[in-house]
Amino acid sequence: MSSRRFAFVIPRYFDGIAGGAETLMGNMASRLKARGDTVEVWATCAKDNRTWANEFAPGVSDVHGIPLHRFPVDSRNLDAWIPIQLALHDGHKISTDDQLTWMAESVNSRALYTHIARNAHAFDAIFFGPYLFGTTFWGSLIAPEKSILIPCLHDEAYAYQDVIASMFRQVRGCLFNAEPEMELARSLYGEIPGGVVGMGFDMPSREYVNGLEAYFRDSTPYILYLGRKETGKNVHILIDYFVEAKAQELIPEHVKLAILGGGSFGDLHRPEVLSREDIVDLPHVSERDKQRLLRHALYLCQPSTNESFSIVIMEAWMVGAPVVVHGACPVTRYHVEHSGGGLYFSSADDLAGVTNYFLRESNVRQVHAESGASYVRLEYSWSSVLSRFDTIVSNLILTKAGGSGEGRDDE
Repeated sequence: MSSRRFAFVIPRYFDGIAGGAETLMGNMASRLKARGDTVEVWATCAKDNRTWANEFAPGVSDVHGIPLHRFPVDSRNLDAWIPIQLALHDGHKISTDDQLTWMAESVNSRALYTHIARNAHAFDAIFFGPYLFGTTFWGSLIAPEKSILIPCLHDEAYAYQDVIASMFRQVRGCLFNAEPEMELARSLYGEIPGGVVGMGFDMPSREYVNGLEAYFRDSTPYILYLGRKETGKNVHILIDYFVEAKAQELIPEHVKLAILGGGSFGDLHRPEVLSREDIVDLPHVSERDKQRLLRHALYLCQPSTNESFSIVIMEAWMVGAPVVVHGACPVTRYHVEHSGGGLYFSSADDLAGVTNYFLRESNVRQVHAESGASYVRLEYSWSSVLSRFDTIVSNLILTKAGGSGEGRDDE
């Protein structure tokens, strides 16, 4: 694929951002730039994904050699937005008018939309994600023939709204992170053009992975959770299952549960468990310490049921840890089943079962970890990811231009 001009539209972006969608899109932008494509990132001035306050100055800055254009977030009518958001969260059916109000009072930027309208013609494709924000919805519909979604789609109430379906059907196509995500989108919106790309990784050298051993002294087995400390990630369920299994003496007394990630443990509404010696709330750690914790965990547990990819399970496999995922998450279960890199659970009994299995069968545990690492090398090396990206994006661009690639017919 010859050199192209691409823009990535993300609600918020800055050096060191921890969000999965932002990391995925930012890493893709960096790789495309490094190989010679012209790449820009267009985002808002927001930093906090709860307040969406304008914290950065508008204008152009540089992030790892990529021009980052920031635009102010518009004022929002939260009195109108919050009741609709709560109704959607609770699964209530809402009118199309209310859906449009929900998007109108989402995270928006008229200055960003003006920039898209003025500059879309100069780019081969503009990538928008995640799917749920006003910047993606309104932004992608300004020049839909140029717009490609990186939706990070979950099976949740928001995905079933008419306005979301309309967006998916109007844009040029989608880049998905995993087969189950693509299958969900096509079951909801029809045969959406595009395909599975995912995120690329640079595998650490064997010397680097082995070098992590020298920094580890504590032999106490522990289950590791790594991610945001919030109920939306099902961390509270993992805690409840762990406590229940311990109460029934199904997990040995000496095994611990370590919770590492951003946010506040208070958001999990389980303050009483911090008095236990077998549950540890870990503060922010360095990247190397994070990898040490992954490397020496009995296993990484990913309890979330709403994932479109899950970067952290790839990180665990790369440094030699197996993973255990929630059986109700199609994407992470797909990764585990297709890689052989771990197991899945759906109850306290299951959690106890996999814990004891890995305690007892250390050799088999290592086989799972090595199978996961092989899966990342085969499917998610940057060479594999960029090859899929080039094939799918070329097809979408050629279709737009009247070529013979796969995708929708605009006649």
